[in-house]
Amino acid sequence: MYFKYSFFFLLFAALAMSQDTSPERKGFWVVRYALETPDKIDQIIQTAYSAGINDLFIQVRALGATYFKSSVESKSVKVPEDFDPLAYAVNKAQLYNIRIHAWINMFYIWSGNSQPPDSQHVFYRLNRAILRKHGFPEYHELKSAGIEGYFLDPQNLQVQNYLLNLLSEIADNYKLCGIHLDYFRYPDISYSFTPESRSNFMLVNWYDPMEVYEDVEEYSSKRGYGVFMEADRQYRSFLNNGLTNFLIRIRDHLHQKQRKIELSVAVKPDPVKAKHRYFQDWMRWLTAGFCDFIVVMNYNTDKNEFDRVLRQFHDSDSKKNVVMGISTYNQKVESVLERIERVRSECFAGFSLFSYNHLIENHGYLTRLMQKSKL
Repeated sequence: MYFKYSFFFLLFAALAMSQDTSPERKGFWVVRYALETPDKIDQIIQTAYSAGINDLFIQVRALGATYFKSSVESKSVKVPEDFDPLAYAVNKAQLYNIRIHAWINMFYIWSGNSQPPDSQHVFYRLNRAILRKHGFPEYHELKSAGIEGYFLDPQNLQVQNYLLNLLSEIADNYKLCGIHLDYFRYPDISYSFTPESRSNFMLVNWYDPMEVYEDVEEYSSKRGYGVFMEADRQYRSFLNNGLTNFLIRIRDHLHQKQRKIELSVAVKPDPVKAKHRYFQDWMRWLTAGFCDFIVVMNYNTDKNEFDRVLRQFHDSDSKKNVVMGISTYNQKVESVLERIERVRSECFAGFSLFSYNHLIENHGYLTRLMQKSKL
């Protein structure tokens, strides 16, 4: 254990050389499996402290189950009934001046061929608000379309109120620094429909958006390419604005709290694909201040592609609200160190490594990372 702590201290001490004195966010994403016992959380906090990490994004809601005490949603069966991982982590982190951000998987609620065993799961409670094409989708259908699993409709008011209640529980009951939204997006335009959302769109635009995407070639042939382009523009704006408006609602909701709670969002790295495929208009979110900062999931193993993402941000005003996510699970130690230096040289707000779990479990990787950090 001592070896692991010493490793992280040496690593980040070396990385910190020749840096300016402005505050820097140095983060880990901590996947929920590391939160199941007090001993595991002790290890997280001690490792982060020894490494100089000051922001921990700890996953406390995923697949419709929580890793905190909630009256809204059931706690994960992997956590002892009398243990509250979020409370324990927040209390421990305060002793070391480490900021805790509650990492929440928002609209992505279930995955797998079998349905949830808990009859109170949100999968059943908000079943009509699960995104689909025509009828309710089978899991194998979603996977063949490249979609992780079942997503809730971001524009459904029941869904929004449900999630706001969850966020309020966290904000009101835990003295944490921030709330970090993940899967705050649509899965794809082809699976962006519910009966209610289609009706809401039709009330304003007088046509069913499903007809546009059911067979694009046939629709364009019958109505004309110009009609298709206008319909496509209207529907994409509908999805973009709906997601953005919910983010504004979350921001305003948190601003009403007595304590300052930072709001951050994990986003896809390409702003065009993020906006037009997943409907995360995060360039707009940054400019308008709809969240405190974003964390860009820049996990590309190609150096040129990684740098291309960095070049999207041209001014210091935007960079100061951007944390760059860097993956460890799919690239070599040298690449991780090089990416950290690139992020720092471009004066971004900081970096976050995905993930703590990979680093702490992969001893060979840890050893090589420590050796390289001494160069």
